[in-house]
Amino acid sequence: MPSITDMLNLNKLDMFQTMRKVLETDGANIVRNLIAYKDQILYIWNPDECCLYSLLLNTVHEEHPLYQKLFPVSPPLFDVDEILINEPGTLCALVGSKGVSVMRFPKRMGSKSLYDTAGGSQGEGVTCSTAILQDKFFINKHLTDVKRVRWYPGSPEDNHLVVLTNNKNCLRLFKVDKGTGKLVSIWRLGPQTSRILASLGDTAVDFDFAPPVLLGDRIRSEPSIMWPILVLQGNGEVLCLNTTVDDSMNIKSAKITGPLTMYPPADDNYSEDACSILVMDTVPPSVVIASNFGELYNCLLLPDTQTKNDDEYEPSEYQHEYSLHIIETIELELGLNIEDNGEYDSSNTIHLKRDAAVTSRYWCLHNTGVHSVTVPLAELLDEFSKTTATDDFRGSPDIQGQSFVEYYICTGLMNGETKPIKGFAVLSFPTDLLVTLLSNGEVVTQAVPDFHYNKLSIANTYMNEDNATSEDQVDNSENVDKDDFSSFIAALLQKENGTKNTILKLGPDVPKEIVIQMVLQTMNMRRVTLNNHKIVSEEIERRVRMLAKAKERQLQEMQRLEEARQKLQDDVENKAEKLDEINNKQEELTQRASSILLKLVSASPDSISIKKKRELLESYKTKMELMNKRIEEAREKWNIVQTESTASAYKQLYGTRSLKLTLEQELVIKGNLSEMGSTILDLEKKVRDLRTVINTIAS
Repeated sequence: MPSITDMLNLNKLDMFQTMRKVLETDGANIVRNLIAYKDQILYIWNPDECCLYSLLLNTVHEEHPLYQKLFPVSPPLFDVDEILINEPGTLCALVGSKGVSVMRFPKRMGSKSLYDTAGGSQGEGVTCSTAILQDKFFINKHLTDVKRVRWYPGSPEDNHLVVLTNNKNCLRLFKVDKGTGKLVSIWRLGPQTSRILASLGDTAVDFDFAPPVLLGDRIRSEPSIMWPILVLQGNGEVLCLNTTVDDSMNIKSAKITGPLTMYPPADDNYSEDACSILVMDTVPPSVVIASNFGELYNCLLLPDTQTKNDDEYEPSEYQHEYSLHIIETIELELGLNIEDNGEYDSSNTIHLKRDAAVTSRYWCLHNTGVHSVTVPLAELLDEFSKTTATDDFRGSPDIQGQSFVEYYICTGLMNGETKPIKGFAVLSFPTDLLVTLLSNGEVVTQAVPDFHYNKLSIANTYMNEDNATSEDQVDNSENVDKDDFSSFIAALLQKENGTKNTILKLGPDVPKEIVIQMVLQTMNMRRVTLNNHKIVSEEIERRVRMLAKAKERQLQEMQRLEEARQKLQDDVENKAEKLDEINNKQEELTQRASSILLKLVSASPDSISIKKKRELLESYKTKMELMNKRIEEAREKWNIVQTESTASAYKQLYGTRSLKLTLEQELVIKGNLSEMGSTILDLEKKVRDLRTVINTIAS
């Protein structure tokens, strides 16, 4: 039976048991992402064997699940911190702080969609070609670290990588082709990195791609696509680098702009220690900026219109300037606070991950667990559209964010030991599942909450702000999602603070006082939970009674419909029999009419025109016979002349008899022969014409 925290029973597989042994001895206290998901396959990087496990998820519930080991030809000489798979699932980037390596997957074949190998059996190793990106550069530069790596979304062949390093403050664009990683271009982001600039936060720490923009005139020239890159600096400023893909499929960059203006403005630019940036695929695009102290800033990325004249129109190729509009600031709880008197004052790097299923939701990975943040952007924009805009409106739209934050997995306590996440992925098989790899190698698999449920909780939050009564909230929630009973039950089971029950993975080394407080809080939560379950039980019983009555009505309706169907079927069968009889009678009458018509035609006397045509046909037949006789005679004469000419040529060749013709004789013979040949051709043509006329008359 699958457990609550492991719905796919992944912990029982040999590959994850091996990973548990490897991670137990891993002393790195940083967040890693050693798992990835693509096309029904779960990938796990094993740093001990230097291989990539590929688990086929549609066989995970079988007795022997199918998996393969993918070995790179050139194993990475650095510790892998993250694995990134491109969009078509053909390349996998192994990212570490001291290098980047790219594996090329073989083709998938067979009914099980396994990777092509000699044996093709479970657990067998598959060797993959590998390209190492500038390995000598990272070896020579000991202080150079890789900050962020992302696949370039505008790559024509999905084989371009953008790498951000802490050296020289620049982005490097690589192209992976035929087992080699070629440095295509270097994009400067500012002055070269120094210790002073790094301490002031003037160096890039992360980047992400904004939605593409179509450039050029559709009529005058072929349009190209621009991919803006938002670069986050340590002091919270955001730069914009516009990259384009031209007609020759070459990737180029324009001048970097920024820092982007933020509304409303702040002295500290909203962050003094930024660490991660994420661009969400929403309309309009939203940007999330995270700091090392657990602060999240939800922003809207809009074109900057503050410096433009309203009367002037600029083409789309010049509208490259953007501005960030802060709509909400979120402060995460980085760790569980049991005593309510401690403050988490240590830095904690936040890793932001987008959710492919829900565009308005993203995930936060850190040293003490996993958070989920859902931004109700549609509701916020709808509320803003209903407000009255002033004529002198400038700056940021007045939107008060009400994001829904959930603490899914807690792996540490405030002011206590931290246990960072080692892997994270959102699966779409068989349903949306969240797979998290903990620092001790244990896998937590839980269902991702329904987005409608999050919208319901957010709607309840809005009603609480309007000072609505609890009874009105329940009635309104039923009206919002009355057809989804599971979401309604989930809302009843929800705690009073509107947060989800957090899965605790604190480990065995927990103080006794904390355990006692945890037990007391668990008992209190159990009492509240049992009360909620009682309410849910009564609601389910009421729903069962309603469904039973509805079932009786539907059975009666089905019986009535069955009787009507039987009656219609009898009518159809009777009409089908009558139709068969009518068809048989019609066919018999048709045959009789045909025979009568044939007899009438055969018994009718010949008309005068038919007699004339018959006489003409007989005369043509006589002429044709005469022509045939003449043709035969001409052929016999031609054969005789041909034989005589052949014999004379033979005798002249061997000299047995010398026969000489005068010039006049030769001319006469040639003239006769040509005349006879033309006569024969004319006769044959007349014969063909006569045959054509005869065939036409006969038909």
